Amino acid sequence: MPIPAAYNVRPDTGHPSETPYAPLSWPRTFLTWTSADSADTIALTGDISGRNSPAGIAMTAGPAGLGMPTFDLKADQLPNMDGGLFRSTRATTRDITLPLVIRGVDRTSLIQMHNRLMRALNPNAGPGWITATEGDGIARHLECYYVSGAEGSEAQENAGFTWMKMALVLRAMDPYWYSAAERQYDWHLDTGTALPFLSSSAYPGFFPLRISSASFNPSGLVDAVNDSSVEAWPVWTAHGPFTSLGLENVTTGQRFRLRDNVTVPTGKALVVDTRPGIKTVLIDDVNAWPQMNADSALWPLRPGMNQLRVTATGLGPTTLIRLHHVPRYLSYVGG
Repeated sequence: MPIPAAYNVRPDTGHPSETPYAPLSWPRTFLTWTSADSADTIALTGDISGRNSPAGIAMTAGPAGLGMPTFDLKADQLPNMDGGLFRSTRATTRDITLPLVIRGVDRTSLIQMHNRLMRALNPNAGPGWITATEGDGIARHLECYYVSGAEGSEAQENAGFTWMKMALVLRAMDPYWYSAAERQYDWHLDTGTALPFLSSSAYPGFFPLRISSASFNPSGLVDAVNDSSVEAWPVWTAHGPFTSLGLENVTTGQRFRLRDNVTVPTGKALVVDTRPGIKTVLIDDVNAWPQMNADSALWPLRPGMNQLRVTATGLGPTTLIRLHHVPRYLSYVGG
């Protein structure tokens, strides 16, 4: 039988009462769309009151697809037995639905804002970026193409003289959200000779974040943290001179190594891009895949702590090995 209890009565445990939890004040999530050429950034959770601008865009209740991506599970059916045998899983493309309302102080301002959004969404120009900024100020990006939703409907509940509603459907080929800051690790002989680092232009608003630097100690390990549940694929840039370069993830047992007779001289650079869909090894912009050892792998950083080791010979004062990666997440709030 049920035990009657009042919802606001706590049992006496004999210990001093705990301090009641005080809810934190938390600003609302801010969402923007950046066009393919990064020339225009439009607030999708903006002001539609008309007090600050003639027209604006706001999001109504019901956005979908901003959390975890959908996963495709592969399994083999077992003969003469119940169930199946799991084989693999992968994240599929992600569809996002954003219910929006555009409002202007007059018809002209409404049309101008509508046309501005249409130009920024045009998939013929390439993918744009959704940027979600949480109340703590942390921003994450997702590269998307416009699919549908802005065809227009003049039904009474969808449009008026100075306003209109639409439910945009956007598709992300890469389903993971990316951080707005790159993580960076350096290996060099003299910390005063480190070359300047410029943030990547692949995503708007990125800034470099130096984590640590290390020397070329063959027995020394550097801890690299991937604060996500998703693998991160680094880009290595190695400035000469050096010979027999080895890049090893001790945690996973994977490593990349150039052949022992391969030397990158002063003024030249090796770039190893491990990112999915790219996977290139270049020395001075020339394909260097044949210069790799046969057992080399373009390895990722696993979620959590990774112990890395960089080894090389024939070093000089301008030698600099740099790893940088952009953490990616399951959801716009992390994960």
